[in-house]
Amino acid sequence: YMNKKVSIILCTYNEVDYVENTIKLIHETLQNVEIIIVDDNSNDGTIEKINSLKSKFKFNLIVRKNERGLASAQKKGFEVSTGDYVGTIDINSPDQILIFPKLIQKLNNGHDLACLSRYIEGGGDKRIFIRSFSSWLINFVGRLFLRIPFNDFTSGIFLMKREHLKILFKVISGYSEWFIEFIYILHKNNLKLSEVSYVQNKDAHEIDSKSYPNIFIFIYLGSQYFFRILITLFRN
Repeated sequence: YMNKKVSIILCTYNEVDYVENTIKLIHETLQNVEIIIVDDNSNDGTIEKINSLKSKFKFNLIVRKNERGLASAQKKGFEVSTGDYVGTIDINSPDQILIFPKLIQKLNNGHDLACLSRYIEGGGDKRIFIRSFSSWLINFVGRLFLRIPFNDFTSGIFLMKREHLKILFKVISGYSEWFIEFIYILHKNNLKLSEVSYVQNKDAHEIDSKSYPNIFIFIYLGSQYFFRILITLFRN
């Protein structure tokens, strides 16, 4: 990978069942990798589990006692990262990291950002209908309004060149709807974006999903994505 250092941000909250496998898979898949784990003060043994892995794997653990939220956790991770390429995966979908060598190749070949995409040829979404349909709908509306050649505005699983962190820090807020505005601004700045096909697997524990603890929170989070599409147009 041309010796580029890659920083992977993992955000955890009660992920005791996933952390070891994910950290192991990252180390097995990528060379010259920096893993930064930002934990929102888990109470299920996640922190203890991570600490027990320190003798086996190299990583940086940050435990936040007074802050919550995916975007702010990601921001913290990006702030302390040192890699030439920086990105993130879902801790409970470690298979995503297997595609990262392709993302690294895209950046090596001159792209500024490469992300996993469910809405290009070869991609797909195997989650329960309410989740897969709502994701499809948000992306359909995104393409309709934003009118840029991009397909998966809600992926959020990406790798990018470090120099674009300044743009990321301007927009990163909320849950993960910030990615919509981020992609839009990168495109408007004539940066090269690439999508690599990815099939999102069925959630192992649908009910454990952070974005689907109940239907009301699910609808609220979904509305934030639609709102962000409109905000993106007016603000940029």
